[in-house]
Amino acid sequence: MTFRRNAAGFHEAAEAALPRYPEAARYFLAITIELALKAHLLHRGISDDWNRIHLRHDLSKALRFARRAGFNGAPAALPQLAALLGPCYQVHAISRMPPETIASVCWSQACATVCDLINAVVEAAEREASDREGAA
Repeated sequence: MTFRRNAAGFHEAAEAALPRYPEAARYFLAITIELALKAHLLHRGISDDWNRIHLRHDLSKALRFARRAGFNGAPAALPQLAALLGPCYQVHAISRMPPETIASVCWSQACATVCDLINAVVEAAEREASDREGAA
């Protein structure tokens, strides 16, 4: 729950920063993706230590592992966004993203995609909790 809450906070920061500080918004979006996907993995019983060792800041890998752990609600645009942000995010180089890469994305749409990701992670957790209650 903490990771989901933190993801939502970083998403809000990304939306607020986008008009005046687009570089910060891109960084916050990458953090949001990481936290949201790791929230799902934590909910499925994968430890934070495992995530830290095996996934680190690899957004595409985190998405792959979240899907393996049963997450099927990722927005259609998320894999491309994760692949675009991930390499620079992994090496703390969002500020060095190529201008043509930055220009290739509608960042307000990227914010909406990441919001959809958070909502899908929350819905997956709620659905699983409801299924557990129904089985009891």
